Amino acid sequence: MGFIAVNTTADFVKLDINASGVFNTPALAMADTANVLTVPALQDITVNATPGTFEWQQLDELSSQIVTTPSTNSLSTNMVLDDVAFFTGAGSTNGIFQITNDKTKVYFRMYWQGSASTNRYIEGEGFLSALAPTVSATAPVWVAPIDILVTGNYTQGTV
Repeated sequence: MGFIAVNTTADFVKLDINASGVFNTPALAMADTANVLTVPALQDITVNATPGTFEWQQLDELSSQIVTTPSTNSLSTNMVLDDVAFFTGAGSTNGIFQITNDKTKVYFRMYWQGSASTNRYIEGEGFLSALAPTVSATAPVWVAPIDILVTGNYTQGTV
């Protein structure tokens, strides 16, 4: 059994996005490194892959019947805001604020344990959502939740 550790040297979760608008697959979008924005200062990340269900009861059964419906997939994270990532972006990929505001489709790749050779990732496409930056006297840096609402399935691969 092998654990996926993210607390050793260079074994960090990494989230890349490309919203330049010129690709039709995540793999091609990630290969265009000039337009890939690495989302910095992640505090946490949650990968959601939740199949829907439809449930019903029948008068001739003692238990419910269930069938699955399409999955709702999303990726949720919290980040400490970085001026370049939030406002400027990378190449033709705008900053996170503008991507969200313009409702621009993003292609993303989330590396489970870094982006070195043989490391695993999931990728997909979707839209940024749930952007709500906050700051306070006891937390004096801007922090924001960011969700990627995935359209379609995740795909997985190895670097």
